Amino acid sequence: MHIIKKYANRKLYHTNRKQYITLDGIAKLVQDDEAVQILDNETGENITSSILAQVVLQSRGRSIPQLPATFLTGMIQLGGDTIASLRQTLFTSLGGNDLIEAEIGRRLDTLIERDEITADESVRWRQLLLRHEFAESSRAHIESREMSVPSHNDVVRLHAQVDALAEIVDQLLKKK
Repeated sequence: MHIIKKYANRKLYHTNRKQYITLDGIAKLVQDDEAVQILDNETGENITSSILAQVVLQSRGRSIPQLPATFLTGMIQLGGDTIASLRQTLFTSLGGNDLIEAEIGRRLDTLIERDEITADESVRWRQLLLRHEFAESSRAHIESREMSVPSHNDVVRLHAQVDALAEIVDQLLKKK
């Protein structure tokens, strides 16, 4: 494992080799399938994701077509370099809510075509799932807390919620 420390002056120090390293040097390590861990020298915090995001932006910056202004604005406003912040910015700038609405519509239309729900039920479910209050509460929730990568417990809890929702949908379909 290559241990790299980031100092307050933004320099990166490769502790194994006892020399400074650049973002290009880190990119080379990753390309060579070397394990890398980057720590903030002052706090000891693991900042590997943040630095790797900088590596990607630097190394790919010239080959990426001009990024949308909404994406860049979102990145600046978030101010953080976490993977979750990047994910949320990409989701928003690429019209993620529209994609979700379209997918919900597609799935409901498929259920109608299969005669698993009626058109009236589809309208009701579409209204329930696309309520403005859900979007607003989600946005408020995201803005009220620091964006972070979900923990293992978050993923387990999400799986449980999805299983519970699937069971409710199954029960509703059986009633039909």
